[in-house]
Amino acid sequence: MNKYKKLFHVIKNNSITWKEDRMELLWDIFLSSDKRSFSEYFKEEHNINLSDTITFKDLLILCKKYKL
Repeated sequence: MNKYKKLFHVIKNNSITWKEDRMELLWDIFLSSDKRSFSEYFKEEHNINLSDTITFKDLLILCKKYKL
């Protein structure tokens, strides 16, 4: 199962309501082996500064666009 299908499956089967929980789930799936935060990763790898107010949807779009 690829990362996006896994994420869709987890979200579909669990009601994740808190922003931090959803962001943590994204980190677990995409960056846990890297150990950097999304902010560090996108800054160092793609020169993109993430805002503290980035939405779950926007972060997911970035992950998909940059093939995380």
